[in-house]
Amino acid sequence: MLTALFQEKVFSTIHYSREELKNLRSKRNIFLCPHCSSELNLRVGSQNVPHFAHRSQFHCVIGKQHESPRHLLSKQLLYERLRDHFTEVKVEYYVKELQQIADVYVKTKTKKIAIEIQCSSIPIPDILSRTGGYQSQNITPFWLLTQPVSVKQNGLLQLPSFQQAFIRYSPQLHYFLLYFSPEDRNFTLFTHLIPVSVSAFISAAPVRIPIEQFTLPLSIPHPTVNHPYLLKNWNQFRMKWIYNKLHYNKAKSDLFLREVYREGDTFLYLPLFVGMPVFPHGIHFKNHVIEWQYYMWKDCMKKDPFFSEEKVVEVIKRRMDRGYLEFRTLPFVCGEQLLKEVVKGYLSLLKDIQVVRRKEDGQYQLSEPWNCPDNFPDFEQHQHDFFHKWKHILKKV
Repeated sequence: MLTALFQEKVFSTIHYSREELKNLRSKRNIFLCPHCSSELNLRVGSQNVPHFAHRSQFHCVIGKQHESPRHLLSKQLLYERLRDHFTEVKVEYYVKELQQIADVYVKTKTKKIAIEIQCSSIPIPDILSRTGGYQSQNITPFWLLTQPVSVKQNGLLQLPSFQQAFIRYSPQLHYFLLYFSPEDRNFTLFTHLIPVSVSAFISAAPVRIPIEQFTLPLSIPHPTVNHPYLLKNWNQFRMKWIYNKLHYNKAKSDLFLREVYREGDTFLYLPLFVGMPVFPHGIHFKNHVIEWQYYMWKDCMKKDPFFSEEKVVEVIKRRMDRGYLEFRTLPFVCGEQLLKEVVKGYLSLLKDIQVVRRKEDGQYQLSEPWNCPDNFPDFEQHQHDFFHKWKHILKKV
Protein backbone atom coordinates (compact mmCIF):
# COMPACT_ATOMS: atom_id res chain seq x y z
CA MET A 1 0.00 0.00 0.00
CA LEU A 2 1.14 3.51 -0.80
CA THR A 3 -1.48 5.30 1.27
CA ALA A 4 -2.44 5.41 4.97
CA LEU A 5 -4.25 7.60 7.45
CA PHE A 6 -1.92 9.91 9.36
CA GLN A 7 -3.33 12.42 11.85
CA GLU A 8 -6.80 11.79 10.35
CA LYS A 9 -5.67 12.72 6.85
CA VAL A 10 -4.78 10.60 3.83
CA PHE A 11 -1.02 10.23 3.62
CA SER A 12 0.91 8.83 0.64
CA THR A 13 4.57 7.80 0.50
CA ILE A 14 4.72 9.06 -3.10
CA HIS A 15 4.87 12.68 -1.96
CA TYR A 16 7.91 12.29 0.30
CA SER A 17 11.58 11.47 -0.04
CA ARG A 18 13.10 8.42 1.65
CA GLU A 19 14.85 10.67 4.16
CA GLU A 20 11.59 12.41 5.10
CA LEU A 21 9.83 9.07 5.52
CA LYS A 22 12.63 7.65 7.65
CA ASN A 23 12.41 10.74 9.85
CA LEU A 24 8.65 10.27 10.30
CA ARG A 25 9.16 6.61 11.13
CA SER A 26 11.86 7.40 13.70
CA LYS A 27 9.39 9.57 15.61
CA ARG A 28 7.14 6.53 16.02
CA ASN A 29 4.24 8.19 14.24
CA ILE A 30 1.13 6.06 13.94
CA PHE A 31 -0.21 5.20 10.47
CA LEU A 32 -3.58 3.50 10.10
CA CYS A 33 -5.15 1.45 7.33
CA PRO A 34 -7.86 3.51 5.56
CA HIS A 35 -10.03 0.38 5.29
CA CYS A 36 -9.76 -1.52 8.57
CA SER A 37 -8.21 1.18 10.82
CA SER A 38 -5.51 -1.20 12.05
CA GLU A 39 -1.96 0.05 12.54
CA LEU A 40 0.46 -0.17 9.63
CA ASN A 41 4.22 -0.50 9.37
CA LEU A 42 6.03 2.06 7.23
CA ARG A 43 8.71 0.31 5.20
CA VAL A 44 11.47 2.43 3.70
CA GLY A 45 14.15 0.29 2.09
CA SER A 46 16.96 1.15 -0.26
CA GLN A 47 15.51 -0.56 -3.37
CA ASN A 48 11.75 -1.02 -3.29
CA VAL A 49 9.21 1.79 -3.35
CA PRO A 50 8.49 2.98 0.24
CA HIS A 51 5.13 1.54 1.30
CA PHE A 52 2.88 0.48 4.14
CA ALA A 53 2.22 -3.07 5.28
CA HIS A 54 -0.26 -4.57 7.71
CA ARG A 55 1.03 -6.15 10.86
CA SER A 56 0.64 -9.92 10.79
CA GLN A 57 -1.81 -10.11 13.71
CA PHE A 58 -4.41 -8.04 11.86
CA HIS A 59 -6.73 -9.37 9.19
CA CYS A 60 -7.80 -6.94 6.49
CA VAL A 61 -9.20 -7.84 3.08
CA ILE A 62 -6.95 -5.21 1.54
CA GLY A 63 -3.96 -6.26 3.57
CA LYS A 64 -4.22 -9.83 2.34
CA GLN A 65 -3.67 -8.64 -1.22
CA HIS A 66 0.11 -8.86 -1.23
CA GLU A 67 1.60 -6.35 -3.64
CA SER A 68 4.88 -7.03 -5.38
CA PRO A 69 7.60 -4.36 -5.71
CA ARG A 70 6.72 -4.24 -9.42
CA HIS A 71 3.11 -3.37 -8.60
CA LEU A 72 4.12 -0.62 -6.17
CA LEU A 73 6.59 0.87 -8.64
CA SER A 74 3.99 0.79 -11.43
CA LYS A 75 1.52 2.75 -9.30
CA GLN A 76 4.11 5.34 -8.38
CA LEU A 77 5.33 5.89 -11.96
CA LEU A 78 1.84 6.14 -13.44
CA TYR A 79 0.70 8.49 -10.71
CA GLU A 80 3.69 10.78 -11.22
CA ARG A 81 3.22 10.79 -14.99
CA LEU A 82 -0.52 11.48 -14.95
CA ARG A 83 -0.28 14.10 -12.21
CA ASP A 84 1.56 16.32 -14.71
CA HIS A 85 -1.45 16.27 -17.06
CA PHE A 86 -4.54 16.12 -14.86
CA THR A 87 -5.52 18.13 -11.81
CA GLU A 88 -7.28 15.26 -10.02
CA VAL A 89 -5.16 12.11 -9.81
CA LYS A 90 -5.28 9.74 -6.84
CA VAL A 91 -3.45 6.58 -5.96
CA GLU A 92 -5.27 3.65 -4.32
CA TYR A 93 -8.63 5.35 -4.71
CA TYR A 94 -11.44 3.62 -2.82
CA VAL A 95 -14.73 3.35 -4.70
CA LYS A 96 -17.17 3.10 -1.82
CA GLU A 97 -20.13 1.88 -3.89
CA LEU A 98 -18.10 -1.09 -5.14
CA GLN A 99 -15.89 -1.60 -2.08
CA GLN A 100 -13.08 -1.71 -4.59
CA ILE A 101 -9.74 0.08 -4.86
CA ALA A 102 -8.45 1.49 -8.13
CA ASP A 103 -4.66 1.50 -8.33
CA VAL A 104 -4.71 4.95 -9.94
CA TYR A 105 -7.78 7.12 -10.39
CA VAL A 106 -8.04 10.04 -12.82
CA LYS A 107 -10.92 12.50 -13.10
CA THR A 108 -11.12 14.80 -16.11
CA LYS A 109 -13.76 17.29 -17.19
CA THR A 110 -15.58 14.62 -19.16
CA LYS A 111 -14.85 11.24 -17.55
CA LYS A 112 -13.56 9.22 -14.63
CA ILE A 113 -10.87 6.58 -15.26
CA ALA A 114 -9.72 3.75 -13.02
CA ILE A 115 -6.37 2.17 -13.88
CA GLU A 116 -6.05 -1.46 -12.79
CA ILE A 117 -2.46 -2.72 -12.79
CA GLN A 118 -2.22 -6.48 -13.13
CA CYS A 119 1.08 -8.11 -12.19
CA SER A 120 -0.30 -11.55 -11.33
CA SER A 121 -2.93 -13.76 -12.91
CA ILE A 122 -6.49 -13.60 -11.64
CA PRO A 123 -9.59 -15.39 -12.93
CA ILE A 124 -10.93 -13.77 -16.08
CA PRO A 125 -14.47 -13.65 -14.60
CA ASP A 126 -13.01 -11.36 -11.91
CA ILE A 127 -11.81 -8.99 -14.64
CA LEU A 128 -15.27 -9.00 -16.19
CA SER A 129 -16.96 -8.45 -12.82
CA ARG A 130 -14.71 -5.57 -11.78
CA THR A 131 -15.01 -3.99 -15.22
CA GLY A 132 -18.80 -4.15 -15.01
CA GLY A 133 -18.69 -2.65 -11.52
CA TYR A 134 -16.69 0.36 -12.68
CA GLN A 135 -18.95 0.88 -15.66
CA SER A 136 -22.02 0.81 -13.40
CA GLN A 137 -20.54 3.86 -11.64
CA ASN A 138 -19.73 5.64 -14.92
CA ILE A 139 -16.04 4.95 -14.41
CA THR A 140 -13.97 3.83 -17.40
CA PRO A 141 -11.63 0.98 -16.43
CA PHE A 142 -8.19 0.79 -18.01
CA TRP A 143 -6.52 -2.56 -17.35
CA LEU A 144 -2.75 -2.61 -17.66
CA LEU A 145 -0.66 -5.77 -18.00
CA THR A 146 2.71 -5.76 -16.25
CA GLN A 147 3.41 -9.49 -16.42
CA PRO A 148 6.51 -10.15 -18.58
CA VAL A 149 5.56 -11.21 -22.11
CA SER A 150 7.47 -14.16 -23.55
CA VAL A 151 8.99 -13.61 -27.01
CA LYS A 152 10.59 -16.71 -28.51
CA GLN A 153 13.71 -16.78 -30.68
CA ASN A 154 11.56 -17.25 -33.77
CA GLY A 155 9.76 -13.99 -32.95
CA LEU A 156 6.51 -15.60 -31.81
CA LEU A 157 4.71 -14.29 -28.74
CA GLN A 158 3.79 -17.01 -26.27
CA LEU A 159 0.69 -15.77 -24.45
CA PRO A 160 -1.18 -17.77 -21.80
CA SER A 161 -4.95 -17.32 -21.62
CA PHE A 162 -4.70 -14.64 -18.93
CA GLN A 163 -2.43 -12.42 -21.03
CA GLN A 164 -4.61 -12.98 -24.10
CA ALA A 165 -7.46 -11.44 -22.11
CA PHE A 166 -5.61 -8.07 -22.37
CA ILE A 167 -5.74 -8.05 -26.17
CA ARG A 168 -7.55 -5.01 -27.58
CA TYR A 169 -8.61 -3.94 -31.08
CA SER A 170 -8.35 -0.78 -33.15
CA PRO A 171 -8.89 -0.31 -36.90
CA GLN A 172 -5.30 0.93 -37.30
CA LEU A 173 -3.47 -1.59 -35.11
CA HIS A 174 -5.87 -4.51 -35.53
CA TYR A 175 -5.56 -6.79 -32.48
CA PHE A 176 -2.81 -5.57 -30.17
CA LEU A 177 -1.32 -6.10 -26.71
CA LEU A 178 0.09 -3.35 -24.50
CA TYR A 179 2.61 -4.32 -21.83
CA PHE A 180 4.17 -2.04 -19.20
CA SER A 181 7.61 -2.68 -17.69
CA PRO A 182 8.05 -0.37 -14.69
CA GLU A 183 11.72 -1.33 -14.32
CA ASP A 184 12.43 -0.08 -17.86
CA ARG A 185 9.98 2.82 -17.55
CA ASN A 186 8.39 2.00 -20.89
CA PHE A 187 5.48 0.32 -22.61
CA THR A 188 5.82 -2.29 -25.33
CA LEU A 189 3.16 -2.50 -28.00
CA PHE A 190 2.63 -5.69 -30.04
CA THR A 191 0.27 -5.03 -32.95
CA HIS A 192 -1.45 -6.95 -35.77
CA LEU A 193 -1.53 -10.17 -33.76
CA ILE A 194 -2.19 -13.38 -35.71
CA PRO A 195 -2.52 -16.74 -33.92
CA VAL A 196 -0.57 -19.75 -35.17
CA SER A 197 -1.68 -21.98 -32.29
CA VAL A 198 -3.78 -21.71 -29.13
CA SER A 199 -1.09 -19.66 -27.37
CA ALA A 200 1.46 -18.56 -30.03
CA PHE A 201 1.05 -15.36 -32.07
CA ILE A 202 2.79 -13.58 -34.91
CA SER A 203 3.19 -9.86 -34.27
CA ALA A 204 4.43 -6.84 -36.16
CA ALA A 205 7.71 -5.35 -34.92
CA PRO A 206 7.20 -4.23 -31.29
CA VAL A 207 6.94 -0.50 -30.59
CA ARG A 208 8.50 0.99 -27.43
CA ILE A 209 6.71 3.88 -25.74
CA PRO A 210 8.56 5.63 -22.88
CA ILE A 211 6.40 6.44 -19.89
CA GLU A 212 7.13 10.12 -20.57
CA GLN A 213 4.92 9.73 -23.68
CA PHE A 214 2.05 7.90 -21.95
CA THR A 215 -1.29 9.73 -22.06
CA LEU A 216 -4.99 9.12 -21.40
CA PRO A 217 -6.77 8.46 -23.63
CA LEU A 218 -4.01 6.25 -24.95
CA SER A 219 -2.13 7.78 -27.88
CA ILE A 220 -0.35 5.10 -29.87
CA PRO A 221 2.10 5.70 -32.72
CA HIS A 222 1.31 3.92 -35.97
CA PRO A 223 3.82 1.08 -36.28
CA THR A 224 5.48 -0.22 -39.41
CA VAL A 225 3.91 -3.57 -40.28
CA ASN A 226 6.25 -6.21 -41.66
CA HIS A 227 3.94 -9.21 -41.83
CA PRO A 228 4.72 -10.25 -45.42
CA TYR A 229 8.12 -11.62 -44.31
CA LEU A 230 6.63 -13.55 -41.41
CA LEU A 231 3.71 -14.85 -43.45
CA LYS A 232 6.08 -16.43 -45.94
CA ASN A 233 6.70 -18.91 -43.13
CA TRP A 234 3.00 -19.44 -42.55
CA ASN A 235 3.00 -22.92 -44.06
CA GLN A 236 5.79 -23.95 -41.66
CA PHE A 237 3.57 -23.04 -38.70
CA ARG A 238 0.65 -24.82 -40.34
CA MET A 239 2.58 -28.03 -41.03
CA LYS A 240 4.09 -28.03 -37.55
CA TRP A 241 0.58 -28.02 -36.06
CA ILE A 242 -0.48 -30.87 -38.37
CA TYR A 243 2.54 -33.02 -37.48
CA ASN A 244 2.04 -32.36 -33.75
CA LYS A 245 -1.61 -33.32 -34.11
CA LEU A 246 -0.70 -36.58 -35.77
CA HIS A 247 2.11 -37.36 -33.34
CA TYR A 248 0.51 -36.46 -30.02
CA ASN A 249 -3.17 -37.23 -30.61
CA LYS A 250 -4.97 -40.48 -31.21
CA ALA A 251 -7.52 -40.39 -34.01
CA LYS A 252 -10.05 -42.36 -32.00
CA SER A 253 -10.14 -39.83 -29.16
CA ASP A 254 -9.53 -36.60 -31.09
CA LEU A 255 -12.81 -35.04 -32.25
CA PHE A 256 -11.28 -33.19 -35.17
CA LEU A 257 -9.19 -36.09 -36.53
CA ARG A 258 -12.23 -38.35 -36.35
CA GLU A 259 -14.21 -35.87 -38.45
CA VAL A 260 -11.48 -35.68 -41.10
CA TYR A 261 -11.04 -39.44 -41.43
CA ARG A 262 -14.77 -40.15 -41.45
CA GLU A 263 -15.09 -37.75 -44.34
CA GLY A 264 -12.45 -39.72 -46.24
CA ASP A 265 -9.95 -36.83 -46.37
CA THR A 266 -6.22 -37.20 -45.81
CA PHE A 267 -5.27 -34.99 -42.85
CA LEU A 268 -1.66 -34.59 -43.96
CA TYR A 269 -2.73 -33.40 -47.42
CA LEU A 270 -5.55 -31.02 -46.60
CA PRO A 271 -5.60 -28.24 -49.23
CA LEU A 272 -3.60 -25.17 -48.21
CA PHE A 273 -6.67 -22.97 -48.43
CA VAL A 274 -7.85 -24.79 -45.30
CA GLY A 275 -5.70 -23.12 -42.66
CA MET A 276 -5.19 -19.63 -44.08
CA PRO A 277 -4.64 -16.65 -41.76
CA VAL A 278 -7.73 -14.43 -41.80
CA PHE A 279 -7.12 -10.71 -41.14
CA PRO A 280 -7.87 -9.38 -38.67
CA HIS A 281 -10.72 -11.18 -36.89
CA GLY A 282 -9.56 -14.79 -37.24
CA ILE A 283 -7.90 -14.35 -33.85
CA HIS A 284 -11.27 -14.89 -32.15
CA PHE A 285 -11.27 -18.65 -32.65
CA LYS A 286 -9.44 -20.46 -29.89
CA ASN A 287 -9.23 -23.51 -32.15
CA HIS A 288 -6.51 -23.72 -34.75
CA VAL A 289 -7.41 -22.07 -38.03
CA ILE A 290 -7.36 -25.44 -39.84
CA GLU A 291 -10.14 -26.74 -37.60
CA TRP A 292 -12.71 -24.02 -38.03
CA GLN A 293 -12.02 -23.63 -41.75
CA TYR A 294 -12.29 -27.37 -42.31
CA TYR A 295 -15.69 -27.43 -40.61
CA MET A 296 -16.83 -24.66 -42.95
CA TRP A 297 -15.84 -26.82 -45.90
CA LYS A 298 -17.19 -30.09 -44.56
CA ASP A 299 -20.52 -28.80 -43.27
CA CYS A 300 -21.36 -26.30 -45.99
CA MET A 301 -19.11 -25.71 -48.98
CA LYS A 302 -18.69 -29.37 -49.99
CA LYS A 303 -22.41 -30.06 -49.73
CA ASP A 304 -24.05 -27.01 -51.30
CA PRO A 305 -23.23 -25.88 -54.85
CA PHE A 306 -24.24 -22.36 -53.82
CA PHE A 307 -23.84 -20.90 -50.35
CA SER A 308 -24.03 -17.53 -48.63
CA GLU A 309 -22.17 -15.87 -45.74
CA GLU A 310 -25.26 -16.40 -43.60
CA LYS A 311 -25.28 -20.14 -44.34
CA VAL A 312 -21.63 -20.53 -43.38
CA VAL A 313 -22.22 -18.56 -40.16
CA GLU A 314 -25.12 -20.86 -39.36
CA VAL A 315 -23.10 -24.09 -39.68
CA ILE A 316 -20.25 -22.68 -37.58
CA LYS A 317 -22.69 -21.62 -34.86
CA ARG A 318 -23.94 -25.19 -34.74
CA ARG A 319 -20.39 -26.46 -34.30
CA MET A 320 -19.84 -24.00 -31.47
CA ASP A 321 -23.09 -25.00 -29.78
CA ARG A 322 -22.00 -28.66 -29.92
CA GLY A 323 -18.59 -27.87 -28.37
CA TYR A 324 -16.42 -28.47 -31.42
CA LEU A 325 -15.33 -24.83 -31.69
CA GLU A 326 -14.75 -22.09 -29.13
CA PHE A 327 -14.06 -18.36 -29.17
CA ARG A 328 -11.21 -16.88 -27.15
CA THR A 329 -12.15 -14.85 -24.09
CA LEU A 330 -11.22 -11.25 -25.01
CA PRO A 331 -13.01 -9.04 -22.44
CA PHE A 332 -11.80 -5.76 -23.94
CA VAL A 333 -13.00 -6.45 -27.48
CA CYS A 334 -16.58 -5.49 -28.26
CA GLY A 335 -18.63 -6.63 -31.23
CA GLU A 336 -21.80 -8.55 -31.92
CA GLN A 337 -20.98 -9.51 -35.51
CA LEU A 338 -17.51 -10.98 -34.99
CA LEU A 339 -18.34 -14.45 -36.33
CA LYS A 340 -19.85 -12.89 -39.43
CA GLU A 341 -16.70 -10.78 -39.89
CA VAL A 342 -14.50 -13.91 -39.62
CA VAL A 343 -16.56 -15.74 -42.25
CA LYS A 344 -16.60 -12.70 -44.51
CA GLY A 345 -12.80 -12.37 -44.26
CA TYR A 346 -12.22 -16.02 -45.10
CA LEU A 347 -14.55 -15.98 -48.11
CA SER A 348 -12.83 -12.83 -49.33
CA LEU A 349 -9.47 -14.62 -49.21
CA LEU A 350 -10.89 -17.61 -51.09
CA LYS A 351 -12.24 -15.26 -53.73
CA ASP A 352 -8.85 -13.54 -54.12
CA ILE A 353 -7.08 -16.85 -54.78
CA GLN A 354 -9.90 -17.98 -57.10
CA VAL A 355 -11.05 -20.91 -54.98
CA VAL A 356 -14.61 -19.51 -54.93
CA ARG A 357 -16.57 -17.12 -57.12
CA ARG A 358 -19.14 -14.60 -55.95
CA LYS A 359 -22.31 -14.38 -57.97
CA GLU A 360 -24.32 -11.26 -58.64
CA ASP A 361 -26.91 -12.25 -56.05
CA GLY A 362 -24.19 -12.31 -53.34
CA GLN A 363 -23.97 -16.08 -53.06
CA TYR A 364 -20.75 -18.02 -53.55
CA GLN A 365 -19.86 -21.15 -55.45
CA LEU A 366 -16.68 -23.23 -55.74
CA SER A 367 -14.57 -22.53 -58.81
CA GLU A 368 -13.74 -26.24 -58.84
CA PRO A 369 -15.06 -29.21 -56.84
CA TRP A 370 -13.41 -29.85 -53.47
CA ASN A 371 -10.31 -31.93 -53.96
CA CYS A 372 -8.18 -33.27 -51.12
CA PRO A 373 -4.97 -34.76 -52.60
CA ASP A 374 -4.49 -38.38 -51.59
CA ASN A 375 -0.80 -38.71 -52.44
CA PHE A 376 2.33 -36.60 -52.13
CA PRO A 377 2.90 -35.81 -55.85
CA ASP A 378 -0.64 -34.41 -56.13
CA PHE A 379 -0.10 -32.37 -52.96
CA GLU A 380 3.18 -30.97 -54.36
CA GLN A 381 1.34 -29.81 -57.47
CA HIS A 382 -1.33 -28.22 -55.28
CA GLN A 383 1.38 -26.37 -53.30
CA HIS A 384 2.93 -25.05 -56.50
CA ASP A 385 -0.40 -23.73 -57.78
CA PHE A 386 -1.41 -22.27 -54.42
CA PHE A 387 1.76 -20.34 -53.59
CA HIS A 388 1.81 -18.73 -57.00
CA LYS A 389 -1.51 -17.10 -56.07
CA TRP A 390 -0.54 -16.56 -52.40
CA LYS A 391 2.32 -14.23 -53.42
CA HIS A 392 -0.23 -11.72 -54.66
CA ILE A 393 -2.06 -11.87 -51.32
CA LEU A 394 1.15 -11.05 -49.46
CA LYS A 395 1.67 -7.93 -51.52
CA LYS A 396 -1.68 -6.58 -50.27
CA VAL A 397 -0.84 -7.00 -46.57
